[in-house]
Amino acid sequence: MDGLTRAKLDLEQGDARKARDRLKGLVTTYPHNKEIRALLAQAYRRDRQWPEADRWGYLDGPAATDEERSAFERHCAFGWSTRIKESRLRQLLRVDDLAVIADDTGRALLADLPHRRNPNRPDSEGPVAGLIRDFAVWLAKRPRT
Repeated sequence: MDGLTRAKLDLEQGDARKARDRLKGLVTTYPHNKEIRALLAQAYRRDRQWPEADRWGYLDGPAATDEERSAFERHCAFGWSTRIKESRLRQLLRVDDLAVIADDTGRALLADLPHRRNPNRPDSEGPVAGLIRDFAVWLAKRPRT
């Protein structure tokens, strides 16, 4: 019995943790296999781990909901960058070519990636930009002597 069959059997028997352990090993060996990624998302979803569930279904339309995608983006925070970078996404999804694992929904997400903002960053210019702006306003309002 191969690892994928065992993981499916573990999921059928309700042992999502064991299935995840098997599937994480398989996704490292076969990073472009969409079935492994979908099963890994399903295993995390069973334990209500939405950000991890979407990590594995992020670029696969039926494998994740918009709410899960949003949870994944918030959870991973994509660093302090104002943009969500493709290089960070490749690292998180453990794949070198994102287009290989993406369906139509995923390709649309990838096309929109340069325009997507980090959901944890209210400003778009950087962490210091707000302070600089506030300081400039304070300077402009203070009385001149």
